[in-house]
Formats: sequence, C-alpha cells, structure tokens
Amino acid sequence: MKKIPLFLLCLTISSPLFADGRPNILFLFSDDHALRTIGAYEGSINQTPHLDRIAREGAIFDRSFNVNSICCPSRAAILTGKHSHANGITGNGSAWNSKQWVYSRELGKAGYQTGLIGKWHLKGNPTDEFQHWEILSGKSGQGSYYNPKFLSGSTGESKVEGYSTNIITDKALDWLENRDPQKPFLLCANFKVPHIHRIPSPTHMGGYDGIEIAEPNTLFDDFSSRQPFVKDTWMGLKGMKEGVLNIAPSKSDLEKNPDLTPKFLKEMTVAQRDVWHTAYDSRNREYRRLKKAGLLEGQAGFRYTYQRFIKDYLRCIDGLDENVGRLLAYLDEAGLTENTLVVYSSDQGFLTGEHGWAEKRWMYEESFRSPLLMRWPGKIKPASRISALVQNIDLAPTFLTAAGLGVPDEIHGRALQPLFADAIPADWRKDILYTYYDGGTPEARGSYNMPRHMGVRDSRYKLIHFYDYDAWEMYDLKEDPRELSNRFSDPAYQDEVAQLKQRLEDLKKHYDLPEPPALKKKKKRKH
Repeated sequence: MKKIPLFLLCLTISSPLFADGRPNILFLFSDDHALRTIGAYEGSINQTPHLDRIAREGAIFDRSFNVNSICCPSRAAILTGKHSHANGITGNGSAWNSKQWVYSRELGKAGYQTGLIGKWHLKGNPTDEFQHWEILSGKSGQGSYYNPKFLSGSTGESKVEGYSTNIITDKALDWLENRDPQKPFLLCANFKVPHIHRIPSPTHMGGYDGIEIAEPNTLFDDFSSRQPFVKDTWMGLKGMKEGVLNIAPSKSDLEKNPDLTPKFLKEMTVAQRDVWHTAYDSRNREYRRLKKAGLLEGQAGFRYTYQRFIKDYLRCIDGLDENVGRLLAYLDEAGLTENTLVVYSSDQGFLTGEHGWAEKRWMYEESFRSPLLMRWPGKIKPASRISALVQNIDLAPTFLTAAGLGVPDEIHGRALQPLFADAIPADWRKDILYTYYDGGTPEARGSYNMPRHMGVRDSRYKLIHFYDYDAWEMYDLKEDPRELSNRFSDPAYQDEVAQLKQRLEDLKKHYDLPEPPALKKKKKRKH
C-alpha cells in the first residue's frame, strides 16, 4: 500500500470514525461533455453559471484527460484507477468484473455511505460497488431521456415519468435528504446528457432560436496532413440522419398518419410531445422549405446541420447546468458546503464539429480532454487553474486520500491533492498514455470504422501510433493547437519524434501494457 500522508493520518487518529474532518464527496458526472460548452473553459460558446461556480469557488483543470475516450472504458478507469488493459474494460462490449477493486467499495468499508444514481453503462449491473444504486435501464444501459426506466438493487425496475436529468437530480436529493447525517457520504450523480440522441428538457427546448452558434475553425478540415484512413471514419456531421437532429413529422402530419411517429416521440406523454412539437415543428418546416429550394447543398447544408446539432447539444447542457445548481443549492441550505468535496467531470470530451465530426474515441484533443472541476473549501484555493497533466485514473486515489485511506500500489493514478498548492510538484508526471481498442482496419472494421491507436502526450507534443497500419502522427500543440499539421516526417521534429517514441515504450513498460491482439478479418458475405 502507498503511504498515507502524515496530516491525514493524524486527522484519522485524532478524530472519531465518522468525524466531520473527513469530507463528504459529491461526484457529478456527464456523458460526452465538450470543454468548449462549459463557460469556465477558454473558448466556450455558452454560459454555464452553476458549473462555473464550482470552478470559481475551487479549481479548473486545464489539462485533464481520459485514458480511453469511450463510455464504458472511461467509467471503469475512474472506478478502478487503472488503465483499460488492467481493469478489463477495453471497449464498450467488455464485460464488467464486479469483484475487482473499486474505490467506492473501499470508502464504504471505511464508514462512508455510498450511492450511485443515474447512468452506470457497464456490461453487468453493480453488485456491492455501492451500497445504494439506481441506474438507468434499457437501450444498452443508456436509458431514455423521457420517462426512463430505473433499475435498483433493492426495488427492481420501475418507470419514472419526467425528464432524465431532472429525475436523476430528484433521486440524488432524496438520497441526500434521507442519508445518515452522522456518516460521511459519497454520492455519484451520473447524467445521460448530452449523449446522442440529444433531446432537451421541456423547459429548454425553445432556447437558441435566432442565434448563430460559432463554428469551430476546423469544421471543414480537409485532412490533408493526416493518415488517409482517418477521413474515412463514420462520425461526420454531414452524415447525421434527420431523426438524430430532431427532424420529424409535424403534429398535424402525425395526427393524419400515426404510423410515422418516431420512437423517441412514442416514449413521451401527450403533454411532453406537445411541448416538443411547439418547439420543433416550426424549425422542421423551415428545414423542409430550405431543402426543397435546394439551399442545403454542399457547405450550406453542412453549416445548417452543425447549427441543428450544436443547439440541441447546448439545450441539453443548459438543463444539466440547472440541475447542478439544484444540488449545489442543497449543499448550501443543508450546511454541507464547507465539508463537501464537489467534483464535476465527464467520461470524455466530444468533437462538436471540430474536423467535421460529432463523436469521441480519438486521441485528438477535443475527444482526449475531459472537463474536470473541483471545489473543496479550505483545501482548494478559489479560482485555481491547474495546468498539470492529469487523467481520470487519478480520481480514485484522490477520493481515497481525501477520506484518509491509503492507495494500493497497483493503482495507476495519482492523488491530485499535491496539485492544490500553487506550484506543480517536481515529481509530477511529465507525460500521459492513451489507448483506444474499439477500432480496426478495412479488412477488420471496428466501431465507426475507427482505427485502433495508442499514444503519448506531454505538455507540448503528441505522438499517435495507428499500429494496425504501422502509421504515425505527431503534433506540436504549442504551434498547432488544432492539430492540422502532422509533423511526424518533418526533419525539424525528428529529435522530438524519437524522444516521444521512447517515452511511449517506457510508459507501455511502466503500465505493463501487453501488445494488442491481432484483428481477425471479416468474412465475406455469401450472396
């Protein structure tokens, strides 16, 4: 076991088991949240006053990254503090091993009351990882935005009328209200937003009409310096289907022909559907007018699709931010603010039009970076900006250390507490490892026609290895923050390339990373 810091050891010894000295932990978590849609981050395109409050009263991490930018692996990395190959969740199809070490179980053993409410999204329901859990059920663990089903270890499955983000917050507040006030708590509130299919709450459906949202500078990236297979992935905005953009028949059309009702509207009550039609029918009439007039061809159509996509994305974020505010208000009213560590993060970032994409999975910055905000009065200086390289594997040891517990030696992450001071410690990591396994080649295609890859990033440079193709990309993030110029073969960067290659090998050895298994070719279908 790693040593417990002396000040925490003294605190544990000098205080009763459930003393106020150990903080409560409120971990707020979303799915696919891009940094540029959080007001506190540089270059943001919207306002998020409640998320910004966490940053203003605590810290914002400017270089926070995931280890594998896809839902299940990211969640497993947070629970275990380990890279994907070590916790067994290398892709969304991997089965969850509930018997392995997780930080939440350790907190429960140490006297914390623990709860998880919302999106679990691992293949295998929780067992004893949390003392109380209520998770979204259906749609492969995604759950529905409207009138979702919840599965509980104690009461089974039930359908709840309302909007997912609001319901998860209601359940979280109910859990907080009925907790044992004599014990510290860990509560994880895991939201579905803004994951596809992005349907806003009834109170946010009308937002952003008449407003043009700024386009990313790389919306029309021509991929000229990237490896040629990169542009062939299936995640382009221009390929989005109408239903994903909330383009559907009008209320009057559906009254004439109910068989045309899309599944997401069938999930709504009549009242909810009426609100949706009030917000979207006029937008969709305009869409059909533009399309009929031939005004949505080429770049014009691409730009229109971007606006439809990003506005629904922001409407979902607005609902999330509002509910974060509800939870922060509860802490204030219950007198819990001063002794609660509040953390906000997401399972990964998201490409919101950058390079023409709307997805994650890549080691490119918009996908690789994850938002991370923390507030802990008395421990984190307000308005701190932390530039150290951190990853989601660091959250488990951070929570353990906050509770005065030791961190097992096999954990890959590091507690973030040393970064709460004004300077980055000299022994802090200088580079980070990334792996993505849910990909393939033209002969053995993976999800989204993605290539498998791994890489290393330091404070300035990034090296990506598409190993099934024996192909590389290297970027100078200081000179080229949008990653438009692959410098791998540039003579001026060969020293840096060599150093990064060596560091990648060093990190693979450090984390005992096995070579990925060879991909099997897809069998040709018989006609």
